[in-house]
Amino acid sequence: MTAPDETSAAGRTTAETMAIETQTFRTTEFDLPESAAGLLLLLGGLCLLFYLTIRTSLKDSRFLRTLPRTVLLIPRLLVLCCLLFILLNPQSRTQLSRTEKSRVGLLIDTSLSMKWPAVDAAAENSTAAKAPTSRAELVQQQLISSGLLTELSQTHVVSVYTFDETLRGPWAVVSDGEVRFVDEQESTADLSPAAGPAAGTRVTLQNEQQTAAAAPESPQSVERWRRMLQPDGGETRLGEAVYQLTGQLAGRTLAGVVVVTDGRGNAGLDTEAARLRAQRTETRLIATGVGSLKPQLNLWVSGMQSPLDVHQGDPFDISVSLQGAAATGQTALIRLFQQTAGSDGSDRRQVAEQTVDVADESIPVTARFTQTLTVPGRYDFTARVESANGVTEMTLEDNERRRTVEVTDQKMRVLVISSGPMRDYQFVRNTLYRHSGVESDVWLQTVQDDNADMVSQESRKLLTKFPATEAELFEYDVIVAFDPDWNRLTAEQQRFLNRWVSEHAGGLIVVAGEIFTPRLAENSDAARDVSVLYPVLLSRQPPAAQQSARAEEAWPVLPTAEGRVAEFLKIADDSGNSDIDLWKSFRGVYRSYPIRGLRDGAVVLLQFDNPRARTELGIPPFLVSQFYGAGRSVFLGSAETWRLREISPQGHQRFWTGLIREAGQGRRSRGRARGLLLLDRTEANPGQLVTIRAQLLNAQLQPLVVPDAAITITGPDGQTVQTPDRLTADSRSGGQY
Repeated sequence: MTAPDETSAAGRTTAETMAIETQTFRTTEFDLPESAAGLLLLLGGLCLLFYLTIRTSLKDSRFLRTLPRTVLLIPRLLVLCCLLFILLNPQSRTQLSRTEKSRVGLLIDTSLSMKWPAVDAAAENSTAAKAPTSRAELVQQQLISSGLLTELSQTHVVSVYTFDETLRGPWAVVSDGEVRFVDEQESTADLSPAAGPAAGTRVTLQNEQQTAAAAPESPQSVERWRRMLQPDGGETRLGEAVYQLTGQLAGRTLAGVVVVTDGRGNAGLDTEAARLRAQRTETRLIATGVGSLKPQLNLWVSGMQSPLDVHQGDPFDISVSLQGAAATGQTALIRLFQQTAGSDGSDRRQVAEQTVDVADESIPVTARFTQTLTVPGRYDFTARVESANGVTEMTLEDNERRRTVEVTDQKMRVLVISSGPMRDYQFVRNTLYRHSGVESDVWLQTVQDDNADMVSQESRKLLTKFPATEAELFEYDVIVAFDPDWNRLTAEQQRFLNRWVSEHAGGLIVVAGEIFTPRLAENSDAARDVSVLYPVLLSRQPPAAQQSARAEEAWPVLPTAEGRVAEFLKIADDSGNSDIDLWKSFRGVYRSYPIRGLRDGAVVLLQFDNPRARTELGIPPFLVSQFYGAGRSVFLGSAETWRLREISPQGHQRFWTGLIREAGQGRRSRGRARGLLLLDRTEANPGQLVTIRAQLLNAQLQPLVVPDAAITITGPDGQTVQTPDRLTADSRSGGQY
């Protein structure tokens, strides 16, 4: 593991190795005065000293001959010369002269935004055909292929760094027109952005034997530059990268740091902190922008909604929402493609397209496509958005979204219960009986065994009592009950019904009425297993007087925010167009059963907008839904949905078929099998643990109790995945593995 300062030193050593020129020479120096006046005084003093010495010696030996006088003078002069030698202090010195080039740090952005177009769409027509398409390609062309980096390296040693989520490098050192690439050897350290470029990284310069230096724009270097500048970072930590690099390269020979980026940082330190550090270290910062000067257009599919499964021949809607950046006033084209799920795309075809105008880029724009499929199977629908005007977007990676729809020919089994032959019951009964995807049985509670032969009801089977066993009840997917008399069910049958919803994912739709619904409200404890299935708390006050006063005028029924996104509430008009706003044209209903509260988790989808019926809870609900265990239950405030036929008979039919399929969605996804597999996650990364649970029932639809259960997992290629082949029983709950 290499410490941060070791890596920084390695980068500097790499640059210095290529930048330093040395010269060695030897000189002899004397301790002479540095100033001219001092030198003149020294010379004058020496001359005076020698003059006095000679004069004194000759005067003292004037009576001697010439030879003895000379012999006496020489020692005195030798002493003066020794003193002069000591005074001048001659020394021999070896000097090393080193010349260093100035250094430049080149910091290049490699975040994902560098993949975006390098030029404005408007300027593309005037750009050469071989112009770079991305900002990263433009950087490589302008800095390297053009020879600019080679020219810069004639006077500077250039160290190349990259940054996105973290600072990395130096990747290359360029001097005198030659580039030396740097190898990166990963260690076991933590590569966190906060640790800087040195965390877990060791850099070494390739030597002459490994790779000879080459020009930056040479063919053997171009591919390596391309890999080095490949955009792959999810963040742009501009301030943090400049801050760290300034600290690493600071020194007397640093000429400056050149930053090449396409915009502001979106994570890490603010660039102001980096600027202040550069100012303190006297480092010159030079910023070079890449890309457009204008906001770049980008359209993306922000949402796509569709039913998970539909019956063959039933029309269904696919809603596609799009948003965009710099898209105000733009026109977008949405294309819808269809292909068989899991195929290689060879059968992919466009099935619809729609043009929409983006009035405000902050508000999603929705397009709706109505589709009808008659062949059972799984189908993938892909929505693609593009500019209708041909404007180039900065990225196309977010322009598509896919949804899978399963078309089934399996009929839904529905049990219709009614306390009497009310009008809404009759319309719903007839609608379900004529629907090709529904098999309906009827229990009209006014029919007894003795008169059943004289009664004809549009249904597969006419019942005179509630299913007697849990296995018989298990055959149904949804129960629709119009003001039912639940006292006709035994306590055991009520428990069957509760378990059918909570454990077997059944769907229950109850429609309030004026006779038996108040009785259930008064005696809810006696039928507790049934009353808890209602998503509302029924008012115990007899509503007859209040309803008679309200029955003189119809009041609108309007969807809530949650209801507006529910696909089954998009009713249809006579032309077949479905829209949630058609509820605004609905004249309304006359009454809705009063409630005193909602159960936890209940969601109001439709409201009865009668101001005189408001309570401390606000506007009374008309349609409320809740999940109860594995199933779902729905409450309707009154049996007046037949009034939707004023908009269109198709609107009433679509409302009820959609509502029944919504209530039975859990049942359809589970099927009528006695087993249910549950995963703790639907998506997982490689190596991530996925927990598999199974809920298993025996032939009597009771929890299966065995020590373990065999399981086989098959991969997409049809091969068996090597995993534990058995699930262990959960001792805390029977039938759970």
